[in-house]
Amino acid sequence: MESNLRFNWHRYPTLAEYEKHFSQLEHTTSSKLDWLTELRTKDMNFTRVELDVLYGSIVTWQNPDDKSDRRSICYYVSPTELITIGLSDHTVSLVKPYQATTPFEAFYSILALQMNTYFNGIDAFETELFLRQDELRGSIDENSLDSIFGLRDTIENWSDLIVPFRELVLAGPEAFIRHTTYSDAFAFRLAEKRVERLLMLIEHYQKDIEVLLDLSTTVSNFRGNEIMKALTIFTAVATPMMALGAIWGMNFKNMPELDWKYGYASSLFLIFLTTGGIFYWMKRRGWLGALVRMPNKKSSVKK
Repeated sequence: MESNLRFNWHRYPTLAEYEKHFSQLEHTTSSKLDWLTELRTKDMNFTRVELDVLYGSIVTWQNPDDKSDRRSICYYVSPTELITIGLSDHTVSLVKPYQATTPFEAFYSILALQMNTYFNGIDAFETELFLRQDELRGSIDENSLDSIFGLRDTIENWSDLIVPFRELVLAGPEAFIRHTTYSDAFAFRLAEKRVERLLMLIEHYQKDIEVLLDLSTTVSNFRGNEIMKALTIFTAVATPMMALGAIWGMNFKNMPELDWKYGYASSLFLIFLTTGGIFYWMKRRGWLGALVRMPNKKSSVKK
């Protein structure tokens, strides 16, 4: 498919269509041959930079649950020619208002347009993150870690999408270093600003998720320690009862306590006395404080 712009823009809906066209060419360049070879073997992001040539493939969408399910755009950019594979006609129509005069400008217009669609997804993630923060604040339970890991997987998926765009923003001036005016093009500067803003948001939300993960881990460890503390205290307090009960539960014939008139009352008194004594001693030493008590409401700050 040919474009009516001021430069050659060849668009192909699929790799098979481009391969068919490529097989009919009498002359081609080594970079185009290398590009096609890599497209046949790689279903992922890759960027190759040569002098006055930039080519590769960039993933524009991937399923967070199955990262093999993805969509991508393949590109070949030179000072006189732009080749794209997998680009929709709708995106091409959106590029026209940018009035690109070079393949470089048209390509970075495509990148800027693609990145602009990501902000809605990032905003939706932000809303989900804030809701999750409100739910987790003061009510962290055994399902909290799964929820936080889900958020982390989502933001990592966004990071995987955006970082290749950042690489292309850096690779463009490298490939066309002899064309000093390219970096001043409106489309390039717009793509550069958008990728910086997206990466800033992703980095911020990654830090928020790490804070949630640290909080959840800390609370889980605290609860585990408190549970172990409760079991230890119960064992210590119940030790006299179990020890004395074990002694008087023996079946030896010569046990004078069994014939005592007040033996039963004395044994109960001894059990309660030793149990209460151990409990009092542990309380005096402050070992019973904050036993498995967690805040379940937001703490209010008094002004």
